Amino acid sequence: MNGKVIFYVTRHGQTLFNLLDKVQGWSDTPLTQQGIQTANLLGNAMKKIKFESVYTSDSGRACETATLILNQNEHIQPQVNHDKRLREWGFGSLEGESNNWFMDTILNGLPPDIGFEHLTDYLPQISEIIVKTDTIGFAEPFGTIENRISSIFKDIAEKVSATGGGQVLIVTHAFIIKTIVYLYARHRISEVAKVENASITKLIYQDGNFCVEDINSTSYTGSTT
Repeated sequence: MNGKVIFYVTRHGQTLFNLLDKVQGWSDTPLTQQGIQTANLLGNAMKKIKFESVYTSDSGRACETATLILNQNEHIQPQVNHDKRLREWGFGSLEGESNNWFMDTILNGLPPDIGFEHLTDYLPQISEIIVKTDTIGFAEPFGTIENRISSIFKDIAEKVSATGGGQVLIVTHAFIIKTIVYLYARHRISEVAKVENASITKLIYQDGNFCVEDINSTSYTGSTT
């Protein structure tokens, strides 16, 4: 009998590039002490949750965050699956640039007078600007990103549901979480204008359909932001 699947989707802990306010997609930097501490807090808050499956992107920062979370868990740990479909957006030659420069580049390519809180309404257009600005051909079209996200969630959901359902931990990245909300709860897209490190977005799969419950919740780590 197919069962309900509950996805706990989190962003990795703070990294060096996060601290330096630099663009970080397929590039990777280690967790800071704050990032480690927040991942430990999240793990402690979720220590009683029995995860049937755990999936992370293949980036080191996501893998390290997953390890820290699971180290706190009271249940037998399932195998951790590292899947490149959960990688952050690829930003190509924009990797490592300042986030201020990145934001200016994006805003210059969008209609005027768009506030920060509404930027996520324009994810496909933002992806197109990144692809056009990238000089090395590594940036991904939005359709490619959509396909890899929808395919991995469908694969995991069907697999776990077929064995009775359960809870799944996903450790991924900010723009991927924005894309998840864009795909499955577009009317709530403004809630991921800024995705906090170690926040939780909860996704439910039941009877072949996805719905989003919590978005960008920091209550698990005791933050009020």
